[in-house]
Amino acid sequence: MARRVSETARKAATSTTRGVGALCLLLGFMLAQGCATNLTKPAGTPRPTTVRLSTFQTVTMKPVEIAPEFASAGANQKAAKRINEVLVDDMRMVFPNLREASGEDVRAGLLIEPLIQEIKFIGGAARFWVGAMAGSSAVLMKASFRDASTGEIIGEPQFYRDAGAYSGGYSMGATDNRMLEDIAKDIVNYAMLNR
Repeated sequence: MARRVSETARKAATSTTRGVGALCLLLGFMLAQGCATNLTKPAGTPRPTTVRLSTFQTVTMKPVEIAPEFASAGANQKAAKRINEVLVDDMRMVFPNLREASGEDVRAGLLIEPLIQEIKFIGGAARFWVGAMAGSSAVLMKASFRDASTGEIIGEPQFYRDAGAYSGGYSMGATDNRMLEDIAKDIVNYAMLNR
């Protein structure tokens, strides 16, 4: 009788161990999937502009836009707003006469058109509640530098930045927000180098 009870207890323990192992495997898989962020990365380094940007008397920049397939997420819209704020502030150091265009047709000078082509931004609430399991943040941007009088594109660099899921989780989203500032600074640095 005691032998039958110990054999039943051993089978129950083995079954529980397998169940716990399967649960850990499932949680590990879910965590790995949550961290996966697959955005396109630029093929190479940005090419310089075909014309020095300092040759333009006036410089106008349009607000940051988001590609339609990424625009519906509220976190992505907030990210675009933050990128735009940093971009305008820092671009004024390169072009003190910078004008912001809000819908009007620009017909002269240099026109800068920043576009978020792809983005996955993990907002603060998601970082607080889910941490690293919310995944990593990443953004791919293109900035078109155009001669507004001719419509000719004189530079169209792409930039990519990401913020890891675990660093975002540990920093409660600080690295996600820094990623937004860094991508804006990449565009500003490009303008400065090609001035």
